[in-house]
Amino acid sequence: MSRIDDLAPDQKAVLQLLLKQGKAYSELAGMLRSDPDAVRGRAIAALEALGPRDGAPLAPERRAEVADYLLGQQSASERQTTREFLEGSAAGRAWARVVAGELRPLAGDALPEIPSERAEVDEAFGALQARETRRAEVQRSSKLGGVVVLVGGLIVAAALILVIRGGGDDNGGGTSSQAASSTPTATQTQPAGQPQIEKQINLRPPGGGNKPLGVLYIVRQGDQRLLAVEAQDLPPTTRQRFYAVWLAGGGQQARPLGFTPPVSASGKDKGRLRFANPLPDGAEGYKQFLVTAETQRDPKQPGQTVLSGTWALPAS
Repeated sequence: MSRIDDLAPDQKAVLQLLLKQGKAYSELAGMLRSDPDAVRGRAIAALEALGPRDGAPLAPERRAEVADYLLGQQSASERQTTREFLEGSAAGRAWARVVAGELRPLAGDALPEIPSERAEVDEAFGALQARETRRAEVQRSSKLGGVVVLVGGLIVAAALILVIRGGGDDNGGGTSSQAASSTPTATQTQPAGQPQIEKQINLRPPGGGNKPLGVLYIVRQGDQRLLAVEAQDLPPTTRQRFYAVWLAGGGQQARPLGFTPPVSASGKDKGRLRFANPLPDGAEGYKQFLVTAETQRDPKQPGQTVLSGTWALPAS
């Protein structure tokens, strides 16, 4: 069993979001309303805890550098520098390989290669490619409105954000689902501290049809609210086509909520899209929720609509 299970809840949560959702330190800091250095420190501390128990003779600043490398948080030049260091440092390679082995259950094949001694620097390994190849994993499934959508991973992601913000634990159980509806649902009764689904909204393609399909959830824990999306049967993410989430309508300029993690072209997660994000301030005035296909890294307006649903928040 990986020692990830022995980490403190906040450390485990940070690794979940960095590795399974492909977040950068700065992105995660924005979600948590924290400082990027604080997020980085929490992530490095987690990898320190996963390192060799006998303590590899590696300076703390070098361990931090290798931690950034393993988590995909370096620029191209920084990655090259770290790879060159690992090629010449047996202690560095030993530390990196132990930590990478512990991270494997979370990251799968998205972890960067640990170079061998005098290995040739792999220029092709880029931050964008690393983040686009990360694969979200889910453990639970439920049937909503006759469409099987795996929402467990999203509720876990929402719970992890709340764990970090609120300092709680992430040992809550699952949430039972009601029939899919675009009208508010009664808040489900759960033990205090666990996320609760306040509302669920069907997401459908323009013009109707059965593919792709998705569901949007408004999730609450205490006084904090998040949105979580699960969709299926989407074309895979490529370098030229990727997915974003927007709020639109209501006489307001469309508001981007961020890019989604990549959609896989194969495996058990083929065609599945998952996205979780804190509910932004001022979201009440919008009328539509959009999932779009984008071709630009900084779109000013929504691209091609892939899924949409009526946006209306339940009463606070």
